[in-house]
Amino acid sequence: MKIAVLTDSTSYLSQTLIDKYNIKVAPLSVTFDSGENFVENATISTDEFYKRMKTSNTIPTTSQPAIGDFLDKFEQLSEEGYTDVICVFLSGGISGCYQTATQAGEMVEDINVHTFDSKLAAMVEGAYVLKAIEMIEQNFEPQAIIEELYAMREDTGAVLMVDDLKNLQKSGRITGAQAWIGTMLKMKPVLKFDDGKIVPDEKVRTKKRALRKMIDKVIAEVKEFEEVTLFVIEGDIAEDSDWIQNELEENYAQYPVYRSSFGPVIAAHLGSGGIGLGYVGRTIRTK
Repeated sequence: MKIAVLTDSTSYLSQTLIDKYNIKVAPLSVTFDSGENFVENATISTDEFYKRMKTSNTIPTTSQPAIGDFLDKFEQLSEEGYTDVICVFLSGGISGCYQTATQAGEMVEDINVHTFDSKLAAMVEGAYVLKAIEMIEQNFEPQAIIEELYAMREDTGAVLMVDDLKNLQKSGRITGAQAWIGTMLKMKPVLKFDDGKIVPDEKVRTKKRALRKMIDKVIAEVKEFEEVTLFVIEGDIAEDSDWIQNELEENYAQYPVYRSSFGPVIAAHLGSGGIGLGYVGRTIRTK
């Protein structure tokens, strides 16, 4: 038995981790109003994306790999001698990657495709990838790995803050926000993932209170867990991520904190000023 691990580009794993563990990546892409299309993390960097987004007249659109792309990847893995592939994708509530890959997996022969919907995105999604890698190294069977990922999902979550809901509303990636639109004024929206969808959670008067609220909400979720890994996920304002990380390290030093960032696809939905704080009720090996 030889098991591969495949994820999409929105898990935002570092290239060091991708190379070290031979993780396969299916890239998503972004398209600007000029018609220019860029493959995430391949033909556009995150910094360049934010610069372009500020001058774009419309919100960039995003697209997932086609079913043929997944078929090609699965067939290539089979030719390389893999018998199984564990596939971890961003939430099916905001992208069709999981559904498309599942369909492709049912069409291929000579390799067993095991797909998993993380119901999240960014580095919290990446945590499932790293857990799968760890279990492969420990000689677990594919079904045992998938079962652990489902169990882990029960103890995993994330909260977000954005400057406003404009991008999320126009991209259709937020649910139940209509009552908030037009009433935000200077309020900062705190959001959460609920069954794989981004939903409003709380309106807070200032950014600093919103950042504090994010920490309070996550700590309340993890305080009963025996194991915890936290993920500070940075947008284009590093000072906000620095503040959250410093607060966590000063007041909750018992929890390991991993720093990551949003790439172009997720940033297209969140807009400028987005930041996330995720948690996993497991010890995740991040190096």
